[in-house]
Amino acid sequence: MDMKFSSRTLPFLTEAGQQTDPNWLEQNQATYEAHVRGPFIDLAERLKAALQPSVPDYHFPIKGIGRIKRATHHVVSGGPCFKDWLSISISKPSYSRFERNPHLFFGILPNIPQYMGVVVAGGLFMPSGPQLRKVRSAIAQDARLFHALFDDPTFKARFKTNFSREEVASRPPRGFDPDHPDMDWLRLKKFLVVKKLTNAEFTSRDLVPAVVEDFKQLVRLNRFLENALT
Repeated sequence: MDMKFSSRTLPFLTEAGQQTDPNWLEQNQATYEAHVRGPFIDLAERLKAALQPSVPDYHFPIKGIGRIKRATHHVVSGGPCFKDWLSISISKPSYSRFERNPHLFFGILPNIPQYMGVVVAGGLFMPSGPQLRKVRSAIAQDARLFHALFDDPTFKARFKTNFSREEVASRPPRGFDPDHPDMDWLRLKKFLVVKKLTNAEFTSRDLVPAVVEDFKQLVRLNRFLENALT
């Protein structure tokens, strides 16, 4: 039976992030399993089943996801014993300790200031210096593929905006024409498309098929970014 998130999911995570008693989760195990861990694992397994055939080069993490208890060495004395968030990141495996590939992201982030809720995202997060320059160069040389994607009705039906402007350089990057028509993109420090879900969307039984359709569109973006990086 498919599980779903509920109106208790976000408050539970917020409460968990305030706990300094390591026994708290054991005392609230039933609620955790029913409203947090169970639906999260169900989401991850169904995403893998629906998407992996079309992106066989992507890794879909399943083992260990949904855990909120912090490792002992990550707990600051007197600090919270549990995370107040959960996320899953799906991408091609990286062969570098210092670089990550464009990814598909689902995050339950009730206490992250810029989100304060649930987000679906894709693209390149925290690129290395060389990766940043490669994507900027690809955009500077020919951004028509990105424009076509963001103007495509199928993509726009899932995502109303193009690249997120979470982090932007204060001036044009060195080596690029400051009058380039896509300078707004060239100044970006990460290349993400982000959508925040409403509470109704998050708690709907249609959440997983909706995220599957979102991810199918974000894979298109990731492929352009992957090509730029290679």
